[in-house]
Amino acid sequence: MRMGKLLKVERLNAGYKLKSATVHAVRDVSFELKEGEFLGIAGESGCGKSTLAFGIVRLLTPPGEIFSGKVEFDGKDLLKMEEEELRRERWKEFSIVFQASMNVLNPVMKVKDQIIDAITYHTNDYDGHLEERAKELLSLVNVSEKYLNAYPHQLSGGMKQRVVIATALALNPKMIIMDEPTTALDVVVQKKILQEIDGLRKKFGFSIIFITHDLSLLVEISDTIAIMYAGSIVEKAASKRLYDNPLHPYTEGLMNSFPPLVGKRKRLHGIAGRPPDLSREMNGCPFYERCTKRIEGVCEREIPKLKEVEPGHTVACHLYDEEGESDAD
Repeated sequence: MRMGKLLKVERLNAGYKLKSATVHAVRDVSFELKEGEFLGIAGESGCGKSTLAFGIVRLLTPPGEIFSGKVEFDGKDLLKMEEEELRRERWKEFSIVFQASMNVLNPVMKVKDQIIDAITYHTNDYDGHLEERAKELLSLVNVSEKYLNAYPHQLSGGMKQRVVIATALALNPKMIIMDEPTTALDVVVQKKILQEIDGLRKKFGFSIIFITHDLSLLVEISDTIAIMYAGSIVEKAASKRLYDNPLHPYTEGLMNSFPPLVGKRKRLHGIAGRPPDLSREMNGCPFYERCTKRIEGVCEREIPKLKEVEPGHTVACHLYDEEGESDAD
């Protein structure tokens, strides 16, 4: 059962300082995560999802940089922490699962040694029960204990991803951020792993931020979904509400890009155009040039603010401004 607020991100701005330009990959992002909540963040490639994930846990490395904002986790401001204090918090209080497990796992270390190494590095715990803990963790993610002595190349893609998830669970964190952890897997394995992750969340009570470009993965399992576009959150609502009534034209386009499981077949359409260049200043709505519902004279001039248009449902779109509604009518 969800209780209080675990994570609060306020006006986070982050990106990459290159010689030729500064890329503003995360623009003024604010949201909250409750204890035990499953928050899905969806959007097409290049919208800033991964930069947001790395920024929250301060894993952005040069040229990546956090420009401004506040990240409060369990009452502590992560952006003001000393590096050593932050290192102690990672994996113990929160962890992150990266998208390419084959790049995360050390190819010359056995599975059990990788799990044990993560535990000892973050806790300095060297007791004799760590192998039992590694066995227990593999059991949680449905991997046989016989693979404790296997090397990564001896595992399938799905098993490698499960090992990474087991490692993220090793110290019983309160929050796990999952950055497209199932991208390289086929759709059947993707859904199975996602269901297993959700089962573990309900069993142990940790919170999840699950980042993906595949909105269809999130609809059934997430409590809440946030849609990102051009570095900003453009819509956020309870999963069912977002599915039943998407308000932002971009969300609607994403919803229409995957086929329904029941009913008549229909022709699917992508969203025309391309996302904007994130190294350039934006004077209006970043979705303006691709939007079929744009309001001329408004959308190209003013950046819409994220506002609550119905209880628990926020959207950044001029269609829901007073001026926009009257023009649209």
